[in-house]
Amino acid sequence: MKLALVTTPWDAPGDHAALTRAFGRELWEHADVQVFVERGREGADWFGVRTRSVGELLPRDFDQVLYLVDDSGAHAFMAPLVRTLGGCVALHTWELRQLARAAYPELANPGLRAAKRAFGEGGLTAAREHWSDPASTSSPLNRSIVRFGDTFLVRDEALRKQILDDRNAPTPIGVLPWPATPECDWAAVASAMFKLFERFPPPRTARKGLIGLRVREELRSRASRPD
Repeated sequence: MKLALVTTPWDAPGDHAALTRAFGRELWEHADVQVFVERGREGADWFGVRTRSVGELLPRDFDQVLYLVDDSGAHAFMAPLVRTLGGCVALHTWELRQLARAAYPELANPGLRAAKRAFGEGGLTAAREHWSDPASTSSPLNRSIVRFGDTFLVRDEALRKQILDDRNAPTPIGVLPWPATPECDWAAVASAMFKLFERFPPPRTARKGLIGLRVREELRSRASRPD
């Protein structure tokens, strides 16, 4: 199997990154793995493999694309990728407010544009909350991930049910309990995950969307450069 792993760089701080490193070493026992990270942060070794920019990711080149997603601003770069390319999301938590606010900075501001984005990420309730006070939104703001992933891996049945209820459509979801600490039998977790992959469909190959995503990334990059 050829697996594209979309995650944070090797030296990323935090508990989630530590879990990812502990889990990641087991993946090479099952697949040919390529690691993709946020644009501009590629290049470091990840268990001996040079990481690549997500701008190079072509889903059709892989049997599966796996995103390791938690509610963190460091994972904000994954939101447009999941929307555009699809793939399998290993989702740690239902609420993704920090991720959404980092992915879509307009959510920090009042106004119609921000409320429209809040509606897209959390529905009518989120839009109403945001219109009243952008800082007080209690909605999960997770739809870029929950509505656009093709398949999901989750920790428990409760999160599986939340995804199914929100999408209101048949969705392949594997319940794969993984612990909250790096010290565990990650080999068993990885083995169970690849058994689930055998039943999951391959990721979408949205070539038109991919071109659009790359154009937007280039325009954003140019806009951030000093004159």
